[in-house]
Order: sequence, then C-alpha cells, then structure tokens
Amino acid sequence: MADRDELLRLHRRLVNGERTASEEIATALLNPLTGELCREFPALDLGLVCDGVTDALLDYCAHPSAFDPVRGVPLDRYLHGNAWRNVFNLLRRETRRRAREEKAAELYPVVELSASVGNLLQDDEQLRRRQQLLALFEDPRDRRVVELRLQGERRTSEFAKALGISDLPIETQRREVKRAKDRIDKVISRKKGVDR
Repeated sequence: MADRDELLRLHRRLVNGERTASEEIATALLNPLTGELCREFPALDLGLVCDGVTDALLDYCAHPSAFDPVRGVPLDRYLHGNAWRNVFNLLRRETRRRAREEKAAELYPVVELSASVGNLLQDDEQLRRRQQLLALFEDPRDRRVVELRLQGERRTSEFAKALGISDLPIETQRREVKRAKDRIDKVISRKKGVDR
C-alpha cells in the first residue's frame, strides 16, 4: 500500500484539478485494495471484486471532495470501505439476479428445440406443458410474452415488440415489460398452486 502521506498529497492534487493525480491514485491503490478484498471475500469471483474496487476509485476521482481528511480516516481506509460496500452490493444484486433466474426457470422451463427438426419441440411432454401455459392467457400479447420466455429470451426490445410498445421510451418499455411479466408470473403461480 502506498504511503499515507503520499496519498494525502495525491488527494490534494486531485482536489486542485491536477490531471495526473487520478491516474497516480488508481495506480497506487487498485492492486492493493483488490488484494485486500480478495482476502476478505475469498469465495467471490475476482471480476466482482475488481468491479467494486474500480467503481470506488472512479467515484472518488469524480468526487474527491467527498473524502474529508480532517475526519482522521486515511484515504486508503476510506476507499477500502467504499470498495467493500460496492462488492457487498454487487454480491447482493448478483444473488437477487440468480434468484430471479431460478424462479423464472421454475415457472418457464426452457423448451429445447431439436436442431435436426428445426422449431419442432423435442417431445410430447414439452409440447403439453407449453400448451398448458399458453392456455392460461387469452390476450395474444401475453401468449407471445410466454412464448418468448419459454425460448429463454431476455431482451426488453423483444418483449416490447410482443406487447406493441416499441415506440415508447426505453425506461417506459422496461417498466411495462416488467409489469407484464409480473402479472403473467402471478397467473402461472396461482395456477400451479391450484394444481398441487
């Protein structure tokens, strides 16, 4: 780890707008902080740790005045705390993403297509499950959303096309696609609850 007095000098230079200060801070702290956090989170993917550290350094370099040396916390400890929180938040986000994918896989088992037969389903069981899911919905747009999910589609743009909202702003598309998926998931969950 770089000398704390040197880090304080670099911080002052950064606050004063010196162009090379951010690069020197990143050079001094990127590897040591990454190494520390890898030891603290030994089971995590290195890419996740690197993202957390990089984000902490970028945030600091963009807003150096957020660090107040008068508080008595050295710059390396301040950035370590920010990087730790970033890694923790990235881990939580990744855990939530995996949980959503597992839920989606349970509700929408991916229907595999036979390479030799093109788009024909491989077996009667998959066809039966597909037909049961589609039969739950009268609206052709909902049925198309179910079809896309069965195929493993993830792009918002494809769901927006299915719902006929491609002309809306992207944030509105995302919100409406999520609303449609949530509503469809509730219908399927209720149906599964009745069947059990």
